[in-house]
This record gives sequence, C-alpha cells and structure tokens, in this order.
Amino acid sequence: MKISDTLDPHILSLIKLKVFWALDKMETKTSDRFTAANVALFLVEQQDINISRQAVQAALDSDKIATHKNIKGYKLMENGRKQLIESKHKEQVVMIEAGKPFSAKNIVLKDIFTGLKGEILICDPYVDVHTLDIIFKNSNKKTPVKILTKNVIDKPAAGTFGRHLVDLRSEGYKVEIGIYSSSDLHDRYIMDNENFWLSGNSLNHLGNKESFIVCLGEDIRQSMLATFNNRWKVSVKI
Repeated sequence: MKISDTLDPHILSLIKLKVFWALDKMETKTSDRFTAANVALFLVEQQDINISRQAVQAALDSDKIATHKNIKGYKLMENGRKQLIESKHKEQVVMIEAGKPFSAKNIVLKDIFTGLKGEILICDPYVDVHTLDIIFKNSNKKTPVKILTKNVIDKPAAGTFGRHLVDLRSEGYKVEIGIYSSSDLHDRYIMDNENFWLSGNSLNHLGNKESFIVCLGEDIRQSMLATFNNRWKVSVKI
C-alpha cells in the first residue's frame, strides 16, 4: 500500500506535501516521473484541489532533496515519502459532520483506534454505556484501556453502566474506569504511545453536532501524559 492511500490530501496544510502526495499517488510500475503541469492537473481534476502549475513548481523547487528531476519530470524520493509519513499524524484534522453519529462512531473512531499502539488512555468528562460500546467495537480486547472521567451517566436505570462494564470485562476486555471529580477535568482526548487526539466532543456524543478531532504533536502528548497519570493515581477506580 502506498503512503498516499492512507492520507487525505485535503488536510495536508503545506502545498509541497500535497504535491508529494500526488507524485506518490500517480506513480505506477511503468511511470514514476511527472511534470509540474501533470501534478497540478491531477490535483485539480482528480482531487478538486485548487492549485496552479506555478504553485506546484514553486513547491518542488523549495525542497529539492524530496524529489529528483530529469528531462522526463519529477520522481518522489525516500525523503519525500518520509515527510508524508511524518505528516500522517502531525497534520491530521478530522471533521465530524452534524447528524452522523453512526459514521462518527463506527468509521472515524474505528480509523483512529486502528492506528493506536500500546495502552490506550482516554479522558472524557462524561461517559456512559455508549462509551463502553465504542471500546467494544473499535479496540482490541488484548489492549489495556484506561478511561479517566468526571461523570458516569448511569442511564436508563441505576446500575446499567456497571453491568455493561462487567459484561465487557467478562469477554476479556481490559477496561479500567477512574473517576476524577475535580472541576479542572474538561478536555476530551485519546492517547497512546505515539499519538494524541483531541476531541471537541465527548466520544459518546460524536456526530450529534459538528465538531473536530485533531492529532497534536509529541510535546503536547508528553505533557498530557504526565497530567493523565497524576490524575489517574488519585482517581476512584470502578
């Protein structure tokens, strides 16, 4: 699979990354070199990205290590592919459309959870049985999951959340819940050994209204990891 198959060119903020994406996407066994005009036409006609040949040429000229040029055109080199790989998580912004809760929970979250590695840490001020359902549908039961929250919404009847949690654990899912009642718990995010996804909405309400999920950098992940661990130590486990 090409790296371009795992990236949406529309969310790449830099023009040169869009150009590298196009070079990777267009490459075949018989053709791996393209002119700036070829790339611009492909992005406009095939991806609906408004870009000119001049902009593509300027992007190619700005980073000559990422591509190789000869009389036939430009070829994407390993350096360019590496930049695309690094941008996969650094650049990613996912828009959640209003009125599409099923797609948000079963497609968007599935894609995010698939890319997670190691222990999964979730912070969400409000959790309920729908949060557990997300874990059941999108995570591997062998992967430990810690959910830090301020409020457990126990509906439709008292004890519902607890019963669902017991059932989930009985099927082998390693899910821990920590209740941290301090008022400073208000962020919603998903974190693993490499990634930090910040969500504008609680996971159980994704898709009810428009929101965004943004993948932030390693500096933020490290800072929030320390915060999560400190709060987890003093949280009440259920």
